[in-house]
Amino acid sequence: MPVNPLDASVESSRMARLRELVVLDSAPEPLFDELVRLAALTCGVPIALISLVDDERQWFKANVGLPGVNETPRDVAFCAHAIQNDALFSVADASQDDRFADNPLVTGSPHIRFYAGAPLALASGDRVGTLCVIDRTARKLTEPQIQMLQSLARLATQGLEMRRDLIRKALSVRTEFEQALTHSEARHRALIEDQAELVSLARRDGELVYVNPAYARQFQRDPAAMVGSNLFEEVDAASQDNVKRLIAEVFATGGVRTSENGMRGPDGHIRWVAWTNSLQRGVDGELLLHSVGRDFTDRKRVEDALRASQGFLYRTGRVAGVGGWEVDLATGTITWSDETRRIHEVDPAYVPVMETAIAFYVPEARQTIEAAVQRGTREGLPWDLELQMVTAQGRLIWVRTSGEVEFENAQPVRLVGAFQDISERKRLEQRLTKSERFVRQVSDGLPIRIAYVDAQRRFQFVNEAHCLRLGLPPEQIIGRTRDELKKTSADEVIEPRLKAALAGHPQHFEYDDMVDGQLRCIESRMIPDVAEDGTVRGFYSTGIDITERKATERALHELIAIFDTTPDFVVQSNHRGEVIYMNPAVRRAVGMASDTPLGGRSFREFNSPATNQCFIDTIVPAVKARGSWIGDTTILVDGGRELPVNDMVVAHRDRNGRIDRYSAVMRDISAETDARQQLLRQTATLKSVTEAIPMIVGVVGTDGLYRFANSGFERWCGSSRDKIVGRSVTDVLGRIEYERSRLWIERVQAGETVSFEKKYPGRSSYSHLAISYVPLWLDDGTVDGFVQIAQDITEHRNEEERLLQLSQRDPLTGLLNRAGFDSYMAHHAYPGAQPSLALLYIDLDHFKPVNDQHGHPVGDQVLQIFSQRLRALVRPSDAVARLGGDEFAIVLSGIRNEFSADMVADKLVAVAQLPFEVGDLQLRLGASVGVAFRANASVEVADLVARADTMLYQAKQAGRGRRAS
Repeated sequence: MPVNPLDASVESSRMARLRELVVLDSAPEPLFDELVRLAALTCGVPIALISLVDDERQWFKANVGLPGVNETPRDVAFCAHAIQNDALFSVADASQDDRFADNPLVTGSPHIRFYAGAPLALASGDRVGTLCVIDRTARKLTEPQIQMLQSLARLATQGLEMRRDLIRKALSVRTEFEQALTHSEARHRALIEDQAELVSLARRDGELVYVNPAYARQFQRDPAAMVGSNLFEEVDAASQDNVKRLIAEVFATGGVRTSENGMRGPDGHIRWVAWTNSLQRGVDGELLLHSVGRDFTDRKRVEDALRASQGFLYRTGRVAGVGGWEVDLATGTITWSDETRRIHEVDPAYVPVMETAIAFYVPEARQTIEAAVQRGTREGLPWDLELQMVTAQGRLIWVRTSGEVEFENAQPVRLVGAFQDISERKRLEQRLTKSERFVRQVSDGLPIRIAYVDAQRRFQFVNEAHCLRLGLPPEQIIGRTRDELKKTSADEVIEPRLKAALAGHPQHFEYDDMVDGQLRCIESRMIPDVAEDGTVRGFYSTGIDITERKATERALHELIAIFDTTPDFVVQSNHRGEVIYMNPAVRRAVGMASDTPLGGRSFREFNSPATNQCFIDTIVPAVKARGSWIGDTTILVDGGRELPVNDMVVAHRDRNGRIDRYSAVMRDISAETDARQQLLRQTATLKSVTEAIPMIVGVVGTDGLYRFANSGFERWCGSSRDKIVGRSVTDVLGRIEYERSRLWIERVQAGETVSFEKKYPGRSSYSHLAISYVPLWLDDGTVDGFVQIAQDITEHRNEEERLLQLSQRDPLTGLLNRAGFDSYMAHHAYPGAQPSLALLYIDLDHFKPVNDQHGHPVGDQVLQIFSQRLRALVRPSDAVARLGGDEFAIVLSGIRNEFSADMVADKLVAVAQLPFEVGDLQLRLGASVGVAFRANASVEVADLVARADTMLYQAKQAGRGRRAS
């Protein structure tokens, strides 16, 4: 996709500044080459460039990773996009980016996937190019890597500007000299005299007795006027002590001495002069100091700038922890930078040779680095490796070593490269991997859709709930838009919300979503991700299914309607006891019209004296402590008559936890008083019986509230009886436990006696209960609640499970044995179960000689090591079994395709070929693997096993140490 052209005036200014740099088509320079090496090492990529964007091309001043490529057309250049503004320009995956997907640099060599370019912005503000890093795989930079890349870009810009200024200065001096040569011969002689060396004669104390015109002209004075003055008047104060010592030494020894010191010019600026000092006798025989000097100020400035650049480069490498190295292929001489020596922990006198340099690497890494060097010298290919090595101090560290071959006349002459200690990065990567895994586990465990969408509306993160909603795995979602995934455009509800979020405005809304054929109500939030410069990088999205909450709200409205029509009395007051609501039933009972205002009326007016005292002594303290109270009271109805009621008082608290109002629901129980007395007697009898049996007993009424709990129930749930009776199953046992029991509760409430078992894994006792729910029948045949009876069968079930584990586990390796394998296959591979399944049959090759030559204890340890390697290869959800002797099997559940199963088998063959270290022994065996893949659930277990066995036989017939599928 072509880049938007820059404004004509901006482009004109930018091209002018680029021409002023006098850098296009110039030779490579160490400073810029080292900067791109640092960029590549810091960002962990194979390619880094300093790219200058000309009018029709981008030209590379420095290049790592693209040998032989000096420029590319501007119309396909990523850097042409990067110079559009000052921010870092990054493309995570060019093949998925509409701007670059068909770019020849993406579809062809060098196959760009990742690109990040930091603009090279001059002091004038013109962006002449970029310092960019490139990878052939998709990726993103970390924040520290971004900051380092931007810092290196600023250094590259400073280097270009310093280079330009030095060129300008050199050209200026040359131009002035050439102009002077065109003057007349007389002027030419004067110019030669002016350009001649500075000559002076001085006494021991510095008094000048002669200066030539060039000397006087240096200080813009007349030669005659300077005679009699002191040479120290022109010497810079910082150099005077050294000059005095040198003069004294010349007079003392009579020898010739050279020196360099600063001379202060008439403009106050320091000019640097190189002097040759000796003794000469005057006409009267007096010994005089004869000094001949040459002004080398311009050269010194260039040298200082070069030293500053070299020092800056050294410090940059030191800070970044990057060293350099070089190998002269003709002499075999190896040169290490100070940082490379520091990483190896060798002293400054250490002289590396090829054999000792390679020996620092751990054995398994030596072949890798040797092969890379050989391939480089043979084919000219660069390398970039991350390997482990042991320093001279015995520390095991990770290093990144990169290198390339330099050729002269088509022959390799030297190897050069960089060296970096990346141990800390490796540790950070491990911690980051663990952190990312933790965040992923947490987000995947939440019943909330969580996603991150970038500014191009492409998903960059989705949790498991979001994947389930879209019906796709994460890898098929990341990098794609919602419209691409749903094959439709965003609807009129979502689209404006997306635009607003990407404009930086947080969104909170609800919408209907069809999920599995059901219309669900989703509460969505979109939180913009705003960068420091105010640009919106994307937004965080959450979605919560609130269908049930909406249903609850509707139920609340229905409940209000019930209150208005129920014959029960419903009253609400504020925290001061002033009545704020009475339902119609209360108004009728107390003789109050429906339109009579309630202002100023206290609930105490409608209670009997005994009830008001009960409020003070019992009800209010209970409500404050527990939130509610249920009991019998009496109220005053029309005519002053006391009416017995069953009263439930509930406290409502504000967000600060203070009681804001009270609600009371009362029911006339006049006709129930006698029945209650009878119920109390029955309850006392029931309590006595249930306390005498070693069981957990609870009684739940039709209202879902506990009527009774014995002491066994108290011990089991950890609550006293007064905190159980009168409360619901949800309040007492919690919502999760209620949901586990809900279906059985519904069945018993329908009149069915149900029995079942439950496990409570986290408990030390009562972890396995045998439970029965028995309905309570009234005389009229209706169910009046139910009885919960539970018996602790933990010890019985634990013993059963222990015996089962013993029968299904191999005691040597801890893997499933043949019986455990058969049981697993029966539960996971039967027809109709999970369709996608792979079975790997494995024979440990050459195992019998191990037992014969080294004994069974060694053989047992080999089997244990091999078992550990098998476990490490597969997921926790997969099954690993030892079928007998040296025969093993692996069941891969839910594997996507046969190719994935073959990959696991190939890894298995590879780890089996690793040496088995048993004591001082290093044994090399191998494994043959037969693979059988089942794509659908119609394949029988026996057929799957038979195919795996057949494939194993073929692998062994083909020479062992391989897999067949």
